[in-house]
Amino acid sequence: MKTSPGLVFAAICWIQLTASALSAFSGFDESALHRLAMASSLSYLEMNRMASSSYLKRSKLKPVAQVIDAESQSGATIFRALDDVESGKHKLVVACRGSATLTNFATNLNFNLVPATQLSQNSVPKNAMVHEGFSTASLGLWRELSKPLKEHLDASTTEIIYTGHSLGAATALLCSTHFSASFKEGPNLSIVTFGGPKLCNSALASYLRNDALIGCQIIHLVHSQDPVLANNKKLWDSLGYESVGTELECDPHSPVVFTLVEGAIKYPPVFGKFAWNIVDHCNYMGVYLGPRLF
Repeated sequence: MKTSPGLVFAAICWIQLTASALSAFSGFDESALHRLAMASSLSYLEMNRMASSSYLKRSKLKPVAQVIDAESQSGATIFRALDDVESGKHKLVVACRGSATLTNFATNLNFNLVPATQLSQNSVPKNAMVHEGFSTASLGLWRELSKPLKEHLDASTTEIIYTGHSLGAATALLCSTHFSASFKEGPNLSIVTFGGPKLCNSALASYLRNDALIGCQIIHLVHSQDPVLANNKKLWDSLGYESVGTELECDPHSPVVFTLVEGAIKYPPVFGKFAWNIVDHCNYMGVYLGPRLF
């Protein structure tokens, strides 16, 4: 039986509409996710250089504070959303910076699982384990981040969104865990990451989903051309790492998101791809996320 072109076209449209409906249901349509990709990109820049990036104007975000932990060299920028100014309400976006220094890259490689005793939470299970490098970096970053964040949080803040790319995705998730413990009466909390690594075992993943971050939207944007995700999948699986939130596959070169059943993404064999196509790790939704080399 032949399939008509019309039915094929309808099926493609249905997939895309389903993805849009899913994003809208979770509070993040493709436009909102694209905006967070731009925030994650801007976090690689010093605040005085952000005005030179076209992403700043397009994102409708205003940088209000930037911090760096001296020891781990992990960084983050706090942005205020400008689209709700007239209503007197606003959102804050905390964009954690990905790897930009040799120290950052060393953090990524410190992948031993250690007890998750540094997450500012009171009821972490004894068997909950976390990536050692990310845990240490996020704790140092949170110490720097908590004070300016408190200064910019007020009664008019309706939501705070943590976002980040790669290493920044890991520190965003863990800093949001510190936030949930420190600001129990704070605004709605969401987490959206790009090209982020797995960072904990199943016990901690379950605890974060069902306790520390319960009710929080946790979305991980991935794509099958990302060589870092592809090359590390086998390692993460062998170490017993587990995802915390929901993975959605996106287009690396345009602001399009596809539906994705957890664990269904098929990373192709990419022996040697890491060396030749590392830039693919920095392309998400048509936005370049990575350190500027000029």
